[in-house]
Amino acid sequence: MLELLFILSQLAALQIIPVNQTEPCFMNFTAGAQIFQNCGFGEDYLTAALLPWEWITGGYFSLILVSLFILISYIKYHKAVYPLLIGITFLPVAFFLFPDMFMTFAFIMMIVTTTILVWYILTKQTKEY
Repeated sequence: MLELLFILSQLAALQIIPVNQTEPCFMNFTAGAQIFQNCGFGEDYLTAALLPWEWITGGYFSLILVSLFILISYIKYHKAVYPLLIGITFLPVAFFLFPDMFMTFAFIMMIVTTTILVWYILTKQTKEY
C-alpha cells in the first residue's frame, strides 16, 4: 500500500503545465513584413522602437535612463542640487507613466541626494576660513 501511495505521489508531480509563448514580437524571424504590425508600429512608434531595449533590460530601461541622467549631472557639476532637481522633475512623470519599481527607486534616489546635500552643507559650508 505504501508503494502505491509513493507511485501516485510521483505521478501527480509529473503534470504538464501549459505556458504561453514568451518570445517577443521582434524575435519572430518567420513573420516577414507583418513584424511591424505584430510589434505595434502602426499604433505607437515610440513604444515599438523602445521594445527591444525594454526586453534587454528586463523592463527597467526608463529607470536606467533616468539614473544615468542623475549620475552624469552629479559627476559633471559635483553639486547635489542638480540630481535632486532631476529627481523632482521626473517624479510626476514617473507617477503616471512608469511602474511601481520606478517610484520606489525614485524615492531612494531622492533620499540619497538629499543626504548628499545635507552632508555637503554640514561639511563644506560650515568651515571657517
